[in-house]
Amino acid sequence: MITAILLAGGTGVRMGTHGMPKQFLPLYGKPIICYTIEVFENCEEVDQIIIPCTQDWTGHMSKLVERYRFQKVKQVVPGGVDRQNSIINALNVLEDVEPEDLVLVHDGVRPLVQNETIEENIRVAKIHGNAMTVKQAIETIVVTESDTAELSHFKNRDHTYTLTSPQTFRVNELMGVYAAINEVKGQEIPILDAALLFATAGKTMHMVRETGLNIKITTPEDFYYLRSYLELKENRDILGA
Repeated sequence: MITAILLAGGTGVRMGTHGMPKQFLPLYGKPIICYTIEVFENCEEVDQIIIPCTQDWTGHMSKLVERYRFQKVKQVVPGGVDRQNSIINALNVLEDVEPEDLVLVHDGVRPLVQNETIEENIRVAKIHGNAMTVKQAIETIVVTESDTAELSHFKNRDHTYTLTSPQTFRVNELMGVYAAINEVKGQEIPILDAALLFATAGKTMHMVRETGLNIKITTPEDFYYLRSYLELKENRDILGA
């Protein structure tokens, strides 16, 4: 069984949407989250989808699933206090988990993720047990804790990446990492990326280089960029432009 967890628990503070979470912003009449769901709905290798959603908007999310007739969305669950707890809430509803079952964790506001990226995550995770999507840096990176930089602080961009999503894990292993972190810390899980949390537990992550744009919609500029991209894509599909 391959499950996609599509995180829809954001509040849209940086987007300035005045109460509406950014994942529900309409674009050409369709909420952003629905564009994301469609990609995973149409991926043949994904068996089911779980959506952890901002608690006050779970009913709205469920209505969208019904409206757009998403067949693979099995449950909409309340999101947690942070990203990690939202993932845990989704994992907790999985039943009859087998050792080889995989789970992909993806941002609901990354609607441009390519099917090739999803399939490569699954392929790599089947071999190595996990996969994380990365984007090659296109500019020189400077890593320093001060306002100055020496030669050693300049990193070769060919060896530098930003972490995106999806990130893919064997379900039992990811559950085990969360259980271990809770046991050791005895407190709220820090707001970390799932792949970073996995590495914190001493696990080795395997990289998948993303295809396409795969941008995360967090600011008004991102929203306008997405709108322009979809308009360009529609023109190409319809007019051959």
